[in-house]
Amino acid sequence: MSKKKRRIDKDRYGRGTNDPLPTPDPESAERIPVPDRPAPKKFNAPLWAGAIVVLLVLGVLAMNIFGSKDQLTVDSLNPPAVGALDGGSSVYPANSKLAFTENVKFGYLPAPTLSALGDGTIVAANPETAAKDMGLKKNLDKLDSAEFLDQTIKPARKDTNSGEPMTWDQIVDEFGGDTVFLPAIDSAEVAKPALETITEAGLEDSTLVRTDDAEVASAAADAGVGAMFTGDVTATGNEELSSDGYTAVAVEAAGAEKWTGGDLDVWATGVKDKKQLDGLADAGVTGALSENPYKILPSEVKTD
Repeated sequence: MSKKKRRIDKDRYGRGTNDPLPTPDPESAERIPVPDRPAPKKFNAPLWAGAIVVLLVLGVLAMNIFGSKDQLTVDSLNPPAVGALDGGSSVYPANSKLAFTENVKFGYLPAPTLSALGDGTIVAANPETAAKDMGLKKNLDKLDSAEFLDQTIKPARKDTNSGEPMTWDQIVDEFGGDTVFLPAIDSAEVAKPALETITEAGLEDSTLVRTDDAEVASAAADAGVGAMFTGDVTATGNEELSSDGYTAVAVEAAGAEKWTGGDLDVWATGVKDKKQLDGLADAGVTGALSENPYKILPSEVKTD
């Protein structure tokens, strides 16, 4: 049986096959006009450069006004300055954090003795007194930094606090810029890493190495750091010391005045009291070194 063909009278859009096609709106075919492109603004390079310069100047002024205080240097010390030997070992635990903190607080200059541990760490400790001060059963060169920092330093007086030991790096990090350091260094092996710590911190002008070793003095001079001669002054002279790289000399108070007026700054040892120190300062002595700085220059800082 033959099939009847189905009559197709509509297309797939539902329009009749005999319907006329829609006529497009001629306006719809018009392109939408594109707005005129604005002319690019000119970049005023000189104006911007000037503005940047002004901002930089304002930044520098702000740093000067609100920044940290000026760094204390050897040259900026007002005579008489007083260095606290081993932190003031007759008053505080020798070469302790407590001692150095109090030195800076009351205006005295920390004068630690530097030594090297077995692992090469440079620490504040006098090898001649460390065993007694810290109750050590081993020499410093047998300790590493962890063992050293685990010690306690005995108080210098009864009914006072004990102290914590410090490495040289810790001292520089903690007090650098707030004071002048007067470290005692007796060997080139200690001098090299100790001076590297100073130069890395940018504290060359704030350090005066105490030593009687010409090699140490030379290393200090090469690093841009001053050196104070602490040896026998009767066996040498001002010019000789200057040629060895020294910039200062430590002299017994009784003969200190004779060394003034030369190229070297003079620091007195064995000063008895403030009256004697004032007289030495009037004679041109830069300062003094003492285990009890309060005795020769009472602090003007008031305590609670």
